Amino acid sequence: MYSHGDGYLKINTYAGAGLLLITFIVVVAAVVLSLGCADDGGTGVNESVDAGTLNDGMELSGQWDGSTVNASTGDNFSIRLEENPSTGYQWNLTTSDGIKIVADEFELPENEGVVGEAGFHVWTFRIMDDGNQQIDAIYKRPWENVTGEEETFSLTLEVEGESVVPADEDDTGYIYGTADVDNIEIMKMESFPVQVSVRATGNLKDGCTVIDEANITTAKKGNNFNVHIPTKRPKDAMCTQALVPFEINVPLDVYGLEKGNYTVDVNGVQGSFPLQNDNVLE
Repeated sequence: MYSHGDGYLKINTYAGAGLLLITFIVVVAAVVLSLGCADDGGTGVNESVDAGTLNDGMELSGQWDGSTVNASTGDNFSIRLEENPSTGYQWNLTTSDGIKIVADEFELPENEGVVGEAGFHVWTFRIMDDGNQQIDAIYKRPWENVTGEEETFSLTLEVEGESVVPADEDDTGYIYGTADVDNIEIMKMESFPVQVSVRATGNLKDGCTVIDEANITTAKKGNNFNVHIPTKRPKDAMCTQALVPFEINVPLDVYGLEKGNYTVDVNGVQGSFPLQNDNVLE
């Protein structure tokens, strides 16, 4: 090796340069990968807290805590915060008068079979008025006093645009959600044309929540019926936290349907029924 000194030194120079190039590529790749992973903070929400603008339909995570954003009246957005009700802790959220809560739900993780697994509390909002609007939340057990050590979330909105007038003046006084349906039973009357209804049973989350019967919807596509049963509760009410069972019947428009098998989905719970004959008078 040493009898070819010039060649040895030359090979070493190329090898050193190659190692430096490889090191540089690895560092760049690591930086790019870390930036990509930081986009959602592990929440599944792809967002940038530096954007400064709240766009219609955006979903925000806890990364937005303490942020001030620009927004427009009429826009809808949601906030998703981790919550574990099995510990007794829950988010207590308040809004200024120009923010309307249109949905308030708890979502289980994909591995919902794990006892005590944390999920996500998700609120959906509509911006009703301009000016400075505020959303604040504190994570605590309802029966405990505030100590100042609790986890909190706050979001300030600087809103521009014309005020939104709700179709129903009482609309802003309620929080809306989706009923937790446990079981459905499909009932067919012994008549012709056949009449069909679906009976849904489940539990309401507290003593103030009721079925919003005026806004139950039934949509049919092909041989599938999709029934949505919403709930509502007064926005500022103090509610007992005991589950309240409910039962409700929803008629299905089956007149004129051809014979065949039909499925029904009520808030994610499915069933089916057959029609032995075309359901129409000759």
